[in-house]
Amino acid sequence: MEGTVPVLSEQDRHVQRRDPQRYVREIVDLCMIVADKAGLASGQVIDMTTRGCGLRLTKPLRRGQYLTFKVYSDDGTAAVQCDLVKVQWVEEDRAGVAFLWMSLENELRLHRLWGGRLAFAVED
Repeated sequence: MEGTVPVLSEQDRHVQRRDPQRYVREIVDLCMIVADKAGLASGQVIDMTTRGCGLRLTKPLRRGQYLTFKVYSDDGTAAVQCDLVKVQWVEEDRAGVAFLWMSLENELRLHRLWGGRLAFAVED
């Protein structure tokens, strides 16, 4: 199965460092399971962008940690599997992760399910 890694142009990299809130967050409430070397934990995806998402978990995470997780749609079926994410920030029971690697199939599924709502912020 072929995978993709998001590639940012030099301009996008500069903008993302300067303004981490550049991407509009869509508030969601989706069940998810996260896996790391220590095992599994359940939680919720609480917001999502095209580059990552916010999580609320039963397991503490640490900044810089790498994870795999699966998001479930409202009907309980596995909607999107993210093969590699990196924890960007942690605050109590919440964390923010950046998508680093997912299969092309899962990336397309992400955009089909939430792509219409996950727009880039428009700045003048």
